Amino acid sequence: MWECSYANEPVDVKLLWLFFLRKIWIWIAAVLAGALLFGGCYFVKNVVLVPEKEYQTVGEVYVDYVWEDAYGISRSNLNEGEWKALVKTDVFVDDILGQLAAQGITAEKSFVRESVDASLVSDSRIVTTTVITDTPELSAAIGCALQEALLHFGEDNSRIERIRVLTEPVETRIVVHDIRTLQAAILGAVLGGLISLAAMFLCFILDDSVYIPASFERRYKIPMLGTAASRDLAVNLRYLLRDCSNAAVTAVEQDIPVKEITEMFQEKWEEAGGRDENKITLCVYGCVDTEPAAVEDLRRADGVILAVASGRHDGKRIEKVLAFLSRQDIKVNCAFLWDADEKLIKRYYGFGILPKKRGADSPKGVSGRRERQD
Repeated sequence: MWECSYANEPVDVKLLWLFFLRKIWIWIAAVLAGALLFGGCYFVKNVVLVPEKEYQTVGEVYVDYVWEDAYGISRSNLNEGEWKALVKTDVFVDDILGQLAAQGITAEKSFVRESVDASLVSDSRIVTTTVITDTPELSAAIGCALQEALLHFGEDNSRIERIRVLTEPVETRIVVHDIRTLQAAILGAVLGGLISLAAMFLCFILDDSVYIPASFERRYKIPMLGTAASRDLAVNLRYLLRDCSNAAVTAVEQDIPVKEITEMFQEKWEEAGGRDENKITLCVYGCVDTEPAAVEDLRRADGVILAVASGRHDGKRIEKVLAFLSRQDIKVNCAFLWDADEKLIKRYYGFGILPKKRGADSPKGVSGRRERQD
């Protein structure tokens, strides 16, 4: 009784590796595409499409807060968040705009608010001011005005005892952005490689094709004669059909040349038998899937050879044919792998890197493995 265990078939690691080597160009292309996509997009966004050059001025002021106990400790320090919010309020912005107007410089309120910033870098009493604009002169002017506004704020704030300038914002420098195009390209390459590997593995495990005779035997529990180039084809043929006098050759698909395969089997039988009087008649019965009425003739035969094609993604179709034959009480003695990839088989079994040229062991029109363009 035929049993199919394809759903529980383990992954053939060696076959998986050989298919990966065959399609490794896809993985390499995915890695390069990922690097180009991520790196290119990052470069365009952060280099090509960045605004014009920006100029920055940095200044520092020291703030002495009012003591609140006998030990000289103040608990009323303003934190960084408060300073960041204060320098963008109307109190500071209006003070800055007034100073700029006195110098003949006009600016919008929103522009000043976006240009100024304050932070506490090393000490809660040292306020670092930062101004970024598109011209060095304007950055320096707004930086000085911001420091003056801080001094004015300290004079009127009861929590501050004294505020003084540590560093004046007189030096202007170009803002240099942290460009990480290489890191983005590496990230894209890694993601592209992982995604392509996952996709290739998924395609492999979903592919129910038969590529090597051993896979068919493990999956369907039916002996495989081999391929047209197999050296043991004739020996297997004579042994597996040793008790048969009238054998039938049928196929899973209509385009498999059953007639040519049958003629090859007849030649192999005679070559292997020599002067042996054991004779066998091989009959052609076409495709059992498209010609189900042929089962009447198949039932009269005492042996059946099923020809299957390599790499057709037709595992379910093979299951359907075998199930149909089983319901008709037709036993499949053995199978034959037509159009096999001899190069893949040789690599799988480790017989060599390149297959032998077509010769006597590979009859014209039947060995049939066209060189596939991978």
